[in-house]
Amino acid sequence: MADKQATTLRVFFALWPDSALQTALHNLGNALNPDCDGRAVRPETIHLTLAFIAALPADRIEALYAAAARVDTPAFDWQVDQLGYWRRNQLLWAGASQPPEALTTLVGRLHAVLNDAGLAFDDSKPFVPHITLLRKARCKQLVQPPVALDWQVREFVLVQSEIAAGGANYRVMRRWPLG
Repeated sequence: MADKQATTLRVFFALWPDSALQTALHNLGNALNPDCDGRAVRPETIHLTLAFIAALPADRIEALYAAAARVDTPAFDWQVDQLGYWRRNQLLWAGASQPPEALTTLVGRLHAVLNDAGLAFDDSKPFVPHITLLRKARCKQLVQPPVALDWQVREFVLVQSEIAAGGANYRVMRRWPLG
């Protein structure tokens, strides 16, 4: 009998903006596209990644849910008021000139519960809060957004990513409220 490879899920934890903010960020990316010549991220997929799990064995999903339920941090607000461009990765992104301390706390606690539960995630790079607007971008010049976009962060989510011909498709699997 041949060994069956265990089914794995490609998942990540994220902050998921409401549809109005997703649309506003998508529109910002489109407005900057003439100067950056990139591929806009679909509005329904705009998010901020907190921890990328990659290939999680499907039988570990309950352990992942239980670990996330142990994250206890307050809700917070922040302003998306800064643009950045990573030439090497060809990404135009939006973020905050002053990321809130509560965001750093949330990421730290999430990473701690994942480590405590023995759940592997990509921690090879320091956490840099960013929201990808354009991929394969080649920005000539970068101007700052004309207005700050307010984001009321009241929850974090676990998202399943499935690679498709037109890019990744995302499905929110579960949500956890922030206190």
